[in-house]
Amino acid sequence: MFKPELLLPAGNLEKLKIAFKYGADACYVGGNVFGLRKFADNFSENELEQAINYANERGKKVYLVLNGFAHNTDIESLLRYFPFLERIQPHAFIISDMGVFNLAKRETSIPIHISTQASVTNGYTCKFLHEQGAKRIVLAREVTIAECREIQKLTDVELELFVHGAQCASYSGKCVISNYASGRDSNRGGCVQSCRHRYDIRDTSNSDEIASSHIMNAKDLMSVNLIPEFIHNRIHSFKVEGRMKSNLYVANTAAVYRAAIDDCIESLSKNEPFDPLPYEQQLMTVSNRRFSTGGLVQRPFVESIHYPTSNCTKSTELIGTIKDVIEDDGIFMEIKVPFNPGDNLIRIDENGQRFSLDTNTLFNMQNDVLDKARPNSIIKLPWQQGCKPLDVIHKEV
Repeated sequence: MFKPELLLPAGNLEKLKIAFKYGADACYVGGNVFGLRKFADNFSENELEQAINYANERGKKVYLVLNGFAHNTDIESLLRYFPFLERIQPHAFIISDMGVFNLAKRETSIPIHISTQASVTNGYTCKFLHEQGAKRIVLAREVTIAECREIQKLTDVELELFVHGAQCASYSGKCVISNYASGRDSNRGGCVQSCRHRYDIRDTSNSDEIASSHIMNAKDLMSVNLIPEFIHNRIHSFKVEGRMKSNLYVANTAAVYRAAIDDCIESLSKNEPFDPLPYEQQLMTVSNRRFSTGGLVQRPFVESIHYPTSNCTKSTELIGTIKDVIEDDGIFMEIKVPFNPGDNLIRIDENGQRFSLDTNTLFNMQNDVLDKARPNSIIKLPWQQGCKPLDVIHKEV
């Protein structure tokens, strides 16, 4: 049976390792040149080379985003970047600009995926881009699964769809509100998420407020219930949004979609129904803006906008990540959120299973007993069986 790729975001090297640990087949990353997440950690040249070597050792893949809209001033730095990229061989570029597409073909041998920023919405464009050398098309977010079937009648190019994560209210991410509101170019990595703000309508004669709402606050995308249709329609890659999201988001989303894909394939092979409910419930626990299926089934309308507030909801919170484990000595954790001795912390293993941690005694790196675990610190817990580096730790809230 056809088995799709699970593609996770990685804002830094640790998140890439976490994504692979929890079930991702591939990660997409940004370097220091020409990506759309200027304020993510992004990867230095050394980190990018480490990431590719790490992936190759595990049979995984790393795709590099070069998906900004190029101005003339961007080209020289790209040309300087290409020889290094050709040497380290990321498994693909993700490109939106056709000039950059041609330069990448000319200067490197690296496969090219067309970014969702290119707004590809029909089979004829897919066919044309495939003929020009594109290996894969990341379709516009406005494309439905039914439209994918029509595209596949014209071309056998690989198709990739966003299946989970934050959504943008603009057309395939092409927004300029940030440009005018803050002087930061949305399409060159500077978006300030103006769509998440509340907007007021006022009477110009007296300044009275007539209405107030988050009119562009798109709900997050969740499509775990559509996995059977994705598989049936041979969508090659399931893409999760979120290079600036937390370690908990990466671990939870990778583990849930990995389990759901494998479960669905097994169910389909036995002609049994696939039940998405437990996976949906687990995805809802991590910070989100409520969920919709975006444009995957039909054109998004009012049900895809969360009007009351842009605040996120969650029932779990990231505490930290295990950095090292020394058997019969201790577990070393990097802490993001404070907690007290005895608090109920939960560890996620590589299969997505949850286990309680013994937190009755906390130590610092000098083996002094702590009365509290403080954020942005390394602490030690007593050694506990099953704990491994890169296990993500969270608690209920």
